[in-house]
Amino acid sequence: MKFFTALVFILLSTFWCSVTTASELIVVDDNGAEVRLAQPAKRIISLAPNITEVLFHIGAGAQLVGADEYSNYPPEATEILRVSNYAAANYELILSLKPDIVIAWQSGNGDKMINPLRKLGIPVFVVETRQMDQIPNLFKRFGQLSGQVEQAEQRALAFSLRLKKLRAANHEKSLVKTFYQIWDEPLITLNGKHMVSSVIELCGGVNIFLEAIPLVPYVNIESVIAADPQVIIAGGSQEEQPQWFKRWQKWDAISAVNNRHVYLIPADLMQRHSVRILDGAEMMCGYLDRARAKL
Repeated sequence: MKFFTALVFILLSTFWCSVTTASELIVVDDNGAEVRLAQPAKRIISLAPNITEVLFHIGAGAQLVGADEYSNYPPEATEILRVSNYAAANYELILSLKPDIVIAWQSGNGDKMINPLRKLGIPVFVVETRQMDQIPNLFKRFGQLSGQVEQAEQRALAFSLRLKKLRAANHEKSLVKTFYQIWDEPLITLNGKHMVSSVIELCGGVNIFLEAIPLVPYVNIESVIAADPQVIIAGGSQEEQPQWFKRWQKWDAISAVNNRHVYLIPADLMQRHSVRILDGAEMMCGYLDRARAKL
């Protein structure tokens, strides 16, 4: 009996826990903070597009009363009232909407935007998903917060199964040195702690700036040449290539350029921590396979 009691205590104390008592719902966010609600939220505000996508995906889209400026998927998200952008939030408007909870993105919104909301007495749930394996749990916790538990569980399972198949399909493939570009001037990339790096790893790639100190490092072309990536992936679509995309062609000392392995993947598929990251991962894996075929 003592062992059983101890086991229950450990399970309820884990970082990703969520419990329901007779009087309130308690869900732990990615900063380890307990967020308490008297009941599942009926009025939700999202401060990031990845959060908005997940809420729609688990069936809670109709409960959104406010969203950030960049929430554009699914199409219905564009009809939601805008309450923030990357730089600031309209706190007066947020208060007027009487949200049961605001869901924020730690690295995207930051304490400068999050702390004032708490001072206003609004429950804030903070997410900071860094690995693809953490996304199913994110679905489940959003399901707890919104009362969409059953659909969230189904979506989490579907994501896990699809991710498992992708991982199995790319297991033990030869490594491909990869550079991921999110901006051109200045040249900006992502380090190993960002989820994009976990996508590269899933596909059997190695992020050439894995060990960079900032999450979003500024780099120069000399450092890219020195690392000599075999594949370069940038944010964008192949159909509507950004003007700077062709500039890579002058750096033919880089293997990726010389062998024509410079590709575009829509940024929304790679940089949003939602179900569509699996679509981006499939594209990434396909591009790395093209490079392997010529190694």
